Amino acid sequence: MKKSSSVASVLAISVGIALATTAPADAATDRSGAERLNIPNSSACRAGRTVLEGMVAGPGGQLYIIFSKGSAGEPVLSRWTRDGSTWDGASWVCSGAPVSMPELGHGNDLAYNANYLGQGPALIATQGSQSAFPSDDVTIVHLSSGGAIGATEVVDLPIGNISGLCYSATAAGGAGKYAARRLGSLWTHPGSGSLTSGWTLVESSLTSHDNRSDQGIDCSENYIWNTKSINDSTPETGWNWIYQYNWSGGDVETDIGIPGNNLTDEIEDVTHIGGDFFVAINRNGGSPDSVKVLTE
Repeated sequence: MKKSSSVASVLAISVGIALATTAPADAATDRSGAERLNIPNSSACRAGRTVLEGMVAGPGGQLYIIFSKGSAGEPVLSRWTRDGSTWDGASWVCSGAPVSMPELGHGNDLAYNANYLGQGPALIATQGSQSAFPSDDVTIVHLSSGGAIGATEVVDLPIGNISGLCYSATAAGGAGKYAARRLGSLWTHPGSGSLTSGWTLVESSLTSHDNRSDQGIDCSENYIWNTKSINDSTPETGWNWIYQYNWSGGDVETDIGIPGNNLTDEIEDVTHIGGDFFVAINRNGGSPDSVKVLTE
């Protein structure tokens, strides 16, 4: 399923039109396109945190990004709003100071629900990563109607520690649905009801590639995207990968490649605004972090 080299192909994916299948994973081409946001370590919106973690699009196309001190944690939650310009490298600007939020834990991934349990808009952050920072808790971050960051609460998941979480309001015929990744398995949950129960295992063995690290996921009406990043044991020529599934856990596309650039560019998450898909890239070695459009 090729899906985003042009407006036509990205829109095709958003409405669920099946396109041609692709070549094997080792034949993938670079799918990281133009930069939409450049975030140097000196940015006030990261408050001295050097590691980009989870990212999600929220109300009105705002972006929410977690930054941390890596193994030291101490995450902050930042909010980015469109400045009304064209979709270039300065499309978003930091909206206010980032919020120190230790309750986010590691903050490996973020989901957005416009009406969480009938209480209004909220972000849902996975507190752990899959292995280095395991946690079965998620943090609910309530938002104002305009998207301002508000109060938090913690919810314990019965399926154990997860490192990827997303929500689509258009899935399940518009009823909404969550997807979560735990190790190599995919779980789903109805859009309504508490996250403390109601989870269903739909696939126990997701596609993998070498030993890449689990990162964030995203989902829409018909599809789920699962990201895996380079790590310390990846060959210098290695790439990051995104896998596309249907809601039953079936492979749709398994060769979406994002170069690691000699272990510098590490994919962290994927999210979308309408038909535009974006990847969050933590750049090692002091280079500015980046949000890029996903292309074909």
